Formats: sequence, C-alpha cells, structure tokens
Amino acid sequence: MAARLDLVGVRALAVHAVVDEWSVEGVAEALRRATRRAREAARLLGELLDVEPWTLRVTLPPAPLGGEEASRVVSEAVGAAGLDPGVLYSVLHLDAASLEPGHVLRVLDSAPNVYASAATPVATERAAVLAAEVAAAGPDRAARFAVTVPGHVETAYFPAGASLGSTTGLSASLLYPRLLEGRNLYAAFDDLADAAAALEDALMKTADRLGLEYRGIDLSLSPWMDESAARVVEEAAGGACICEPAAAAAIAEIEELIEDTCLDIECTGFNQVMLPPAEDNVLKERAAQGALDASLLLSLSHSCVAGLDMAVLPRTQWGREEAHAAVAVLAVASRHKSKPLGLRVIAVDKRPGDRVSLGRFGETPVIPYSIHRETWRRRQDAE
Repeated sequence: MAARLDLVGVRALAVHAVVDEWSVEGVAEALRRATRRAREAARLLGELLDVEPWTLRVTLPPAPLGGEEASRVVSEAVGAAGLDPGVLYSVLHLDAASLEPGHVLRVLDSAPNVYASAATPVATERAAVLAAEVAAAGPDRAARFAVTVPGHVETAYFPAGASLGSTTGLSASLLYPRLLEGRNLYAAFDDLADAAAALEDALMKTADRLGLEYRGIDLSLSPWMDESAARVVEEAAGGACICEPAAAAAIAEIEELIEDTCLDIECTGFNQVMLPPAEDNVLKERAAQGALDASLLLSLSHSCVAGLDMAVLPRTQWGREEAHAAVAVLAVASRHKSKPLGLRVIAVDKRPGDRVSLGRFGETPVIPYSIHRETWRRRQDAE
C-alpha cells in the first residue's frame, strides 16, 4: 500500500464551511474557523497515513445575497479575516444571473488566494459576459474564476469548489497520473481503488475527530505539469495524439473506470478526466505543435472531459459570442452526461502559438478558439 500511496497524492484537502450569518464579521469568522480546521485536518491526516496534502483549501457556500451585496460582504470579510497565505479560498459562488464582472473582480482583487465561480444551467447573455470579460481581465484574475454548468459543484477543485451541505464538511482530490502511466488501465485502477480506500478511511477518521461531515473524494484524473493526464490518455489510445478520435475513446474508457471506482468509495464533484492546457506539459507540447484548440476540448466534453479549463486564447478570438457558444456546448454536454462541467479561459493579447508566462503555471502556448475556423476565415479573406 505504501508504494501505491507514493504514486497517489492528495492534491487538495478542502474544508467546506457553513456561514451562520451573512455579514462581514459572520463570513470572516466562518473563514477563520474553517482555516483552523483545514490546518488541523492536514495534521491529523499526516498522523494517520503519513500523507501531506499538496494544497489546503476552504470553500464557502453560495451567498443568499444579490451580486452587489455579496461582493461587498465577501471582499470586506476577506480583509477582516486575515487569510492564511498558505491556504486557498473559494469565497464567492452565485448564479450568473445575479453577477456582473465588476462584482467578481472586486472579490478577486481582495486577496491573491481567493477564487470565485458563477453557475448557469443554460447559455445566457449574462453568463457569456462574465466568461468573456473576466477572461480578459488579466491572467491572474482569469485563472481564479470559472463558470459552472448546470449549478454549483461541491469539490476540492477550484475555482468551482463550493460548500453545499448544512454542516461543515471535508473533501479531497487526488493526483495520480504516475500510477497509470505505462500500465494496463484495469490493473492500475485496481491499485487506485486500494489507495483511494486507504485515503478515504483516513479522511473519515480525520473528519470524525474534528466533528466534520465527510463529503468524499473528487476522483477526477487531473494533471500537474510532468504528471500528465494527456500522456495517460495517449498511451491508452495506443500512442494516438490527443487530437485524434482514438483519444476520445480512451478518455471515455478512463471515465468509465473512474465511475466504477466511485462505486466503492464516496465521490463528490466532477469525477472526470481533466485536460487543462496550462497545467499539463503534454498538452502544452501539443498546443505548441498546433494540434490543440478550444473547440476540440469543448467537443470532448460531450462524452468525456470536465469542460474547458485553463485554456489560453487570443483576446481577438474570445468575446461574448464565443463565450456564449462555449457555455451552450457545455450546457448540452452536462445534460447528456448528467455531470457538472466547468469553463475557465484566459484571454491575452497574443496570437496562437505565442507563449505567455502564467506564474506558477509556467510558460503556456496560446491556442486558437478553432483551428478550422481560422483556416476558413483565411480562405474567405483570400477570396
């Protein structure tokens, strides 16, 4: 078991807070209390299983306030709470219909480690405005905001992660591409099930000791740079590029194995394959080769992949029209899959193929919204 846990990390340990009173001091106290519990949970998990979470996170529930009031209360509470710089906080979750870009940016500007999301069941003008304008408000801000469909998601993945229970809860997400690389997927997922069961046992004991409700594990296959989900997919596809049809079939197979594993443990959140170009070195390589665009990732969402995430697009190719179309695709895919999906885009003043520096995400190639659309436009211009 120890060897398997060496290849399965706790990517995030999250405390899902409750807010007793939606005032500045009420929210600030909820943040302080949840921060203490997150630190205690990490300590207990280490004692029980000798595992150190990669990140600690705190999430708030959707605010029962309008966008203007919610953004004021939450941003002031962030300042009053004195946030722990070693913890990430997802603090603003509202329906897109009640939010404006200014509301989101006010909260994101309150601290560098806060996140926000807007939920929408269908493509709306307001959701498109949020997705387009926050994406263009600078890479740091854009990386901390997502649109989710059809609603809010209880997960340790940010920015989407919200708190949806009536009591304070505990959840986790895992990092396990290394466990799957170069192996038969069925044997590897047997090992993942064993490791997840051991982690779940420790998480449940941790939650019980702290008086928290255990909410589950988001078992999504997610990458971090050299620990590449795309590499796992391409290997499962017999070496086919992520851009080829064989990759879609491989992703679907992996998602079926994730679903099977979730029959034996408590799962929460997305539980899908995640392919964020800015977080996966193989995806960065494919983007640099011109083999990746946003439309491909959106099309994969119909049968696999948890949405369009951390994609860097030219500002000239990401406006309200494109954002509306992307949300519409994800809304249809979400209904088809009966799973939540997310949208997080960064729009920059660069061309496809250029590289931008995204801080902790490193150098990331810019991808087009659609390779085929750009080809079609060039042909139209030539005519």
